[in-house]
Amino acid sequence: EGEGTIGYNIAVHHSVEVTTPGAPDELSGVMFEVFKGFDVLLETIDKKKDKKKIVEGKLVERNQNTTVLNCKGRMRKFKNEEVFSVKLPKAKKEKGVK
Repeated sequence: EGEGTIGYNIAVHHSVEVTTPGAPDELSGVMFEVFKGFDVLLETIDKKKDKKKIVEGKLVERNQNTTVLNCKGRMRKFKNEEVFSVKLPKAKKEKGVK
């Protein structure tokens, strides 16, 4: 209640921090609707080189057959069967923030 009480001393010398694990990086289900317009990383297969490749762009649409990204102003469609994952990029730190 006042200075010198156990409750006061605990409150002054300790703090409670509540955290959550946050949203997963990989998108699934309804998350495609929620993150429309956001920057994403799409992992797909390059058929010519038979290697995985990562494409960066803004998520435009995801339907049963295709995932559409806006890559530097160009709309690119990817067949969902060739898409391994769609992820949010790591958060960028702002200047001056520690």
